Amino acid sequence: MLLILGCGYVGEHLALAMLRQGWKVAATCRSEARARHLARLGIEAEPVARPEELPAALLERVEFLLDSIPPAREAGEPVAEQPQWLPRLAGRLRCLRWAGYLSSTSVYGDCGGAWVDEKSPCFPGQARGQARLKAEQAWLASGMPVEIFRLAGIYGPGRNLVRRLMRGDYAVVRWHPPHYSNRIHVQDIVHALTAAMNHPFPGRIVNLADDLPLPHDEYVLELARAIGAPAPTVLSPTQAERVMPARQLDFFRDSKRICNRRLHQELLPELRYPSFRHALQALRREAEGAFADGSG
Repeated sequence: MLLILGCGYVGEHLALAMLRQGWKVAATCRSEARARHLARLGIEAEPVARPEELPAALLERVEFLLDSIPPAREAGEPVAEQPQWLPRLAGRLRCLRWAGYLSSTSVYGDCGGAWVDEKSPCFPGQARGQARLKAEQAWLASGMPVEIFRLAGIYGPGRNLVRRLMRGDYAVVRWHPPHYSNRIHVQDIVHALTAAMNHPFPGRIVNLADDLPLPHDEYVLELARAIGAPAPTVLSPTQAERVMPARQLDFFRDSKRICNRRLHQELLPELRYPSFRHALQALRREAEGAFADGSG
């Protein structure tokens, strides 16, 4: 059985892929409504606030475990962090053969546009990156057979910039020198995770990013042209400081180019979506749907 802790966007895509292969999948979530949705998909859903609250009868069946619980979005949000519950959970997973933690490339912090790989030092400047790094460290110290996956910006069906661009009110920051960002399609994340489960390597850290880091403003402008959306507003850093919420602007500050050599060498020789350009056909269809239903 696969247990997914915090079954959100990536977790649901992975769960569906594993169900199609005949696996049994269980998952935690944060609400009864979400649990009902997952149950309709065939997932054994448990709406619990903390993973150590899971029943022993479930944990005793778990052989594969994926931790997709994100850090708190706001200060004071009641989210249990990995250092709090991992020690109590570890001893209850007696059949565990593999574990994965979905981290983020935010752990590297701002690297001034330089290329970084899994051996690069981690100096996250933002709170969420710091929380991700602490969770990584807790997992690596847990004694469980864990692998760490550092995800770039996730996109895919229903999770992308299409609807925001179609509204015509999107804004980007043009930095000098350019600030680079990185992406990964959800299907490539799922393929990488299934490859790791089939060929486990405890202690491994892998960047999950596609082959094309780009300055964020270049990426957004090209995407808008490709799907027929209005051109986004391009702001200078000074203008952005005046009009953008601090949390949104923080997203644009960090700049790095993620090296995915290990991903290619050890898990996925080829990505289905080497760049967002390979997903444009599907994104155009989503843009047409957004326009047709009036939400664009």
